[in-house]
Amino acid sequence: PCPMGHYAANLRDIEFCLFDLLHRESILGKSLYSDLDRATTMGMLEEVKRLCENDLAASFIEGDRKGTEFNKATGDVKLPESFKKSYKAYIDGEWWRLDAPVELGGMRVPASIRWAIAEMVLGSNPAIHIYASGYAFAHVAYLLGTDIQKKMAKHMVDRHWGATMQLTEPDAGSDVGAGRSKAVQQPDGTWHITGTKRFITSGDADLYENIMHFTLARREGGGPGTKGLSLFLIPKYMFDLETGELGKRNGVYVTNVEHKMGLNVSATCEMNLGEKEPAVGYLLGEVHNGIAQMFKIIEFARMMVGTKAISTLSAGYQQALAYAKTRVQGGDMKESKAMVKKEVGFMKKAGAPKSMIKHEMEEYGMKKGGMKKMAAGGFTREADGIASKGKTKAKQITMKRGG
Repeated sequence: PCPMGHYAANLRDIEFCLFDLLHRESILGKSLYSDLDRATTMGMLEEVKRLCENDLAASFIEGDRKGTEFNKATGDVKLPESFKKSYKAYIDGEWWRLDAPVELGGMRVPASIRWAIAEMVLGSNPAIHIYASGYAFAHVAYLLGTDIQKKMAKHMVDRHWGATMQLTEPDAGSDVGAGRSKAVQQPDGTWHITGTKRFITSGDADLYENIMHFTLARREGGGPGTKGLSLFLIPKYMFDLETGELGKRNGVYVTNVEHKMGLNVSATCEMNLGEKEPAVGYLLGEVHNGIAQMFKIIEFARMMVGTKAISTLSAGYQQALAYAKTRVQGGDMKESKAMVKKEVGFMKKAGAPKSMIKHEMEEYGMKKGGMKKMAAGGFTREADGIASKGKTKAKQITMKRGG
């Protein structure tokens, strides 16, 4: 019923927020951002818009319909070929450089511009942004790690590995300090970790050769609560620390993939550590400061969640607006136009500022999901309606926490 595709980026609004509201031009062309100006930035945004509206959006519906294929015997997760093609387009375009450390080939851009780009990716096909989190995680390993762990970060970037954040356990959700996963130091300086983690995003995927699991566990002798937790880097496959070449399978496995209301192509996993064979890990920075270190990743995840809420609202609004302009209600064209104009005007007045990126924006996305459905009429009852999908994802995103 709608003349446009699944996703249309509101680049006019993004440009207004960056340059009229936030005055980003004042920091471009000088100091850290001497290579960037407004024209270059808009060129980047326009290219991301094209990528998102075409290559990335192309697999959104099929990805949500098919979801993941989980092999319980091996613990491996496979994704639809169409989604893998979209993910490859994102990686081949080298947009991952926005998250990688500059020292490892990353691109230095203001955070506001980075998140403006992320908004379009998240609105188009959110799982692509989520599966590509390995580069941001590598940034944390590079920032807080030892010299050897900085090499690990380089392998993560150069070899395009994935990553997860493993906090939540079956009996430790919001109360992270109640976690029971344990870490025992070995004579060679590594650690063996045992335990079960729950609701772990991107726990496995056939997008990359290796995955680095950033895992909270309590060392032997570690105190109670969050202060006793340490952060360990646990690879899916062991590897040569100098070359990055893969070795034997490590003892971290997916044991279940959750069945969700939406965002089904994003594998939300239960993970087992150390049951089949030792789960070998490396203590980040060789310091026991796990919760503070993990918050570097949690900050990134919270920004993603808020930006995702904005992008869902924006995509649904654009869809509803385009449809409302062409839909005829009843037999009186004038009356129909006036009604549509009134409803669209109300939605515009209710628009939230871009700065609302956390809880308020998440709840706002849910409320506006209902309004988008009203504008789109009965078509939202179809499973593939963007307003229906958007509201489902908005509800999921309000429930997403550290995993």
